[in-house]
Amino acid sequence: MAPVAPESQVRIVPARPEHVDFWLEMRAAPGARRFVDTDEDTRELLLRRILEAGVLGEPRARSFRWFVEVEGQLAGTVSARELSRVHGRVELGYMMADAYHGQGLCTRAVALMLEQLFTLPYLDRVWLTTLVENVGSQGVARKLGFALEGTLRAHCLFQGQRRDQQIWGLLRPEWELRRASLG
Repeated sequence: MAPVAPESQVRIVPARPEHVDFWLEMRAAPGARRFVDTDEDTRELLLRRILEAGVLGEPRARSFRWFVEVEGQLAGTVSARELSRVHGRVELGYMMADAYHGQGLCTRAVALMLEQLFTLPYLDRVWLTTLVENVGSQGVARKLGFALEGTLRAHCLFQGQRRDQQIWGLLRPEWELRRASLG
């Protein structure tokens, strides 16, 4: 397990093509495969997702992706996709490499992403989904002030089985309150 880094040593950097091999390796690890379907991952698919990620503030951007660095080493990724300017919402995703699980680093990285996203004046809501058995991801959501909004029964097919998914939501005023308590 990698050592715990102080908050100042956790940062997010915009996705670049040279991150693709790390991302592919991270998604193939046992920790990732417990909760994410990575069977169809290819280098080309992940590279396309990196290249399609927009720049914050770009008028046509619909998704954003950053990579997480801990003490200068790549440790994970955070993303926002399906941005709707009309509805003022975006869906979040995040994943950390196995060596960085359980240290609070993902929570720090997602908080950094939320700081970036809420600079968008039209954004009022962020949301995410977790499998009901993914308690680590649910912990990240709780620590950042997300509210459990419901469970979609048998909502997705994962590893050949129907699984329940939870929906978590965070509104701008909730983030502003949580952010003040984190800082």
